[in-house]
Amino acid sequence: MIKIQKQPFNKRALSAMFMFLSFILLPLSGIPLHYSRTNINEGMLENVMSKASTSEGMFEHFLMSVHNMSALIFVIAVVIHLSLNWKSLMKYIATKTEEYFQFRKEMIIAILTVVLIVGLFSSHALHVH
Repeated sequence: MIKIQKQPFNKRALSAMFMFLSFILLPLSGIPLHYSRTNINEGMLENVMSKASTSEGMFEHFLMSVHNMSALIFVIAVVIHLSLNWKSLMKYIATKTEEYFQFRKEMIIAILTVVLIVGLFSSHALHVH
């Protein structure tokens, strides 16, 4: 008979699994939710309220609930994961800091490029009609 050795409960693995599963649910609920709301421009509240009793409105509400709860679980799991791995994370950052700063020019170019692209593409939300 083969004896299976009992392993202790792994909190780090549990938090990683929560992060992974909730991370998978975020785009699976967020993308359809985004496209279901693209036709609602003016009178958003009135449109949402009038659609609330329809099957489409209930499905949107379901997607929103899944998305919001997945985001909450993800954030909580990240905080727990960081707290459980804080020492090893700080040690890793301390040992790798010198390596990262060897690429100072590349890092500055990458940061500026990302900030510029995200800023340009998100600035349309700031325009008032």
